[in-house]
Amino acid sequence: MTLLIDEPATCLRSAGVVRVTGHDRLTYLHSMLSQHIEGAKPGTVADFLYLDAKGNPLAAGRLIVRAGDVLLVTPPEVAADFAAALAQFTFLLDAVSEDVSDAWALASVRGPGEVPAPGARPEPMTAAPHGDGLVIRDRSGGVDLVGERAWVREWVSRLELPAASEEDWEAWRIAAGEQAWGVEIVPGRRAQELGLLPTHVHLRKGCYPGQESIAKTYNLGRPRRALAVVETDGPLAPGDPVEAGGKTGEVSSAAAASDGWVALALVPLDRGGALPADGLVTVGGQPGRIRRRVGEGLSQPGA
Repeated sequence: MTLLIDEPATCLRSAGVVRVTGHDRLTYLHSMLSQHIEGAKPGTVADFLYLDAKGNPLAAGRLIVRAGDVLLVTPPEVAADFAAALAQFTFLLDAVSEDVSDAWALASVRGPGEVPAPGARPEPMTAAPHGDGLVIRDRSGGVDLVGERAWVREWVSRLELPAASEEDWEAWRIAAGEQAWGVEIVPGRRAQELGLLPTHVHLRKGCYPGQESIAKTYNLGRPRRALAVVETDGPLAPGDPVEAGGKTGEVSSAAAASDGWVALALVPLDRGGALPADGLVTVGGQPGRIRRRVGEGLSQPGA
């Protein structure tokens, strides 16, 4: 049995948190991030990208709208620079950004199917406030706990579930097809090939840094590769070649699973932009199978 995949468990995770306050916070963030959040109601949850003018990621994460502020949960290594960057462009708008990572914590609850958790709303990508934190229903059916450190510890203990390790989390996120900052989400890789458009981008919102690159790739571009979850019977490692149709991609992350190995890999596409019809690839010199393309089957906001 693998924790988080086969058995519900909790995992304490490293996270940065940027808090944005001020009367114009939603208008400002709407103009800076890839998501449509102008007029968003408290309890709204959405994943976002913060890009440079060429479409390269400067930050990525999850935004949570509360009654008096917006929380931006990001990788801890980018939180300070992200907060500072947001503070530079407010001009006459009332929007203040602050890195509050030292006071906040994140724990994730995952398992097969929807995870029962006290205080969670049933709708995916929604947040329910409880005291000094929030209970967030993830699109996977799992739950994230975001709040002050003591609050997160209390809620984790209340659930009375096994504690998962970072290795358990890595196996879960790879099998779930979740892209990681600095691993899959890196400069030079576009949102379209990583399967980020359905989850992180709204296509019909106004201008924001990197929008032109996103729109051009969506309307005109055909990526040569697509991120997919693949599996093999033998060990895999990041950098292993993935071969299909005479073309080569590569594994970006890999982990042992209960029945073999699972990986996130950039798989070559054919001229029509499709993965191999039979789902078979060669990964690191051994036979592999494609479970699914990341983002496949999800609706595209704004399309």
